[in-house]
Amino acid sequence: MTTATDATEEMFGDMGLWQSMLDRQRELFVGMDTGSRIGFVSREASGILPGKRLEGLQVMAAEVPLMAWEVENGGMSARIERFAGMSSTRVDLLLVADREAMDTMLVELGGDMLKTIKRLIRRGNIMFFVFRNKAQLQDAGYEDFLESLGLAFLGACR
Repeated sequence: MTTATDATEEMFGDMGLWQSMLDRQRELFVGMDTGSRIGFVSREASGILPGKRLEGLQVMAAEVPLMAWEVENGGMSARIERFAGMSSTRVDLLLVADREAMDTMLVELGGDMLKTIKRLIRRGNIMFFVFRNKAQLQDAGYEDFLESLGLAFLGACR
């Protein structure tokens, strides 16, 4: 019988490897406010599908694992939490990865994960949801992180 812990580990792998990756990328997160949060959830587990209206995503049958990255103690920490839907999420940014993206990220954890995530977003394997407005993200220090993913943040005119 597969336990919730087994399913979470199969989905996200060893959290120590994620933490090592975040530690290697520490400089990218130094300028972010304490409490800034980024979440990852499986597209298949969450039921969040491309083209589905946001209203249809509010109610989920069950909670699913969410990998949360949170700025604390001067760095970014990774942990597993529960995701019960868009309306109750406590993240600033949510990345919803399909099975191929999850597998690719696990294989490439020792490399440049941000390049991997950037590539997967461009290919459509990762959907990207923003829960803060542009000014809030800028004030919280997300500019460098978003630019590292190749996402236009402030545009060409400043």
